[in-house]
Amino acid sequence: MKKTFRPAIVVSAILVFSLFLSGCQTLSPQQRSALGTTMGSLVGAVAGSQLGDGNGRLVAMALGAAVGGYVGNRVADHLNQQEQASLARSTQQALLTDENSAGSIAWNSDQRIGVDGQIYYGKAVPAHDNQASEYLAQVRGKAMTPQEQAKFASLATGTNCRPTRTSLSVEDRDVADGDIWCRTPEGDYKPLAMMAA
Repeated sequence: MKKTFRPAIVVSAILVFSLFLSGCQTLSPQQRSALGTTMGSLVGAVAGSQLGDGNGRLVAMALGAAVGGYVGNRVADHLNQQEQASLARSTQQALLTDENSAGSIAWNSDQRIGVDGQIYYGKAVPAHDNQASEYLAQVRGKAMTPQEQAKFASLATGTNCRPTRTSLSVEDRDVADGDIWCRTPEGDYKPLAMMAA
């Protein structure tokens, strides 16, 4: 049976996401980050479930959850939904450039004047290279946690990972954060935290 795209489901999920975020102003930054990750992943998965059939649908759901979780965790307090989606697309564009080079791409909000920034990306490095973890941590701007180190060590031989660092200017506030993304067998990138061991 042909899969019909139902925008109402995606819109409903985004509205629920917005309500959750608007009601969490009294939470700590760590709690808001965790909530943003969870809700972002749910919205991304719902959006992905509306695309494709069979295995293609599952891949779309997984990719939607990965991107949604990243956006929800990093910038939920600073960007609206349209800006988050735009930033996620630009981040994927950066990750899919030449894996042997490092560089940056500019990002600008279509929603607000003066909301913009740069996405810096490093070259891809093999997960089991002795210098890989140091390089990834240096580019993204912070050391790997013990949990990240364990996940990194568990990756399959031949897995390449890339660091990103996003620097934004939002309403005269500087917002900067970074992450480590790894190549999946399907050829896309997922945050290290969401990679299968």
